[in-house]
Amino acid sequence: MKNNPGKKKKPTVAKLKKVADKVFSDYIRQRDGYTCFTCGKKGDKTSIQNGHYVSRGFNSLRYSERNTAAQCVGCNIFRKGNLDEYALRLRQKYGSDILEQLAAEKKKIKQFTIRELEEIIKKYDHARL
Repeated sequence: MKNNPGKKKKPTVAKLKKVADKVFSDYIRQRDGYTCFTCGKKGDKTSIQNGHYVSRGFNSLRYSERNTAAQCVGCNIFRKGNLDEYALRLRQKYGSDILEQLAAEKKKIKQFTIRELEEIIKKYDHARL
C-alpha cells in the first residue's frame, strides 16, 4: 500500500497536547503580565514560565486557569513551585477553599480527545493578547 501524498496525516493526541501546552502557557504568562505569581519578579516570555500548583501531569488540571500562574524560573524550577507562597496567593485570589477544590479536581481521571485538544488550542490561541 502506497502513501497518499495528497492526504494529510491526522494529528495525534501527543502532538496536539504539545501545541495546547504552548498556547496555554503563552496565554497564562501574558495574562499575568510576565510577573511571577509567587515572588513578584518581572520578566519576559523567555524568563517567565507557566507554573502549575498541581502538576500538569494531572490532566484534569493541566489547562485549569485557577491551577496555573506565571512564575519565574527561580520559583518554578529551583524552589519547586514555591508551593507555600503559591498556596497563600491562590487563597488570596480565589478564596479559602481553592486548595480543596483543586485537590478534588486532581482526583478525576482525564484523557484528552483530539477534538478537546483542538478546542483548547483554538480557545487559548485566540485569547492571547
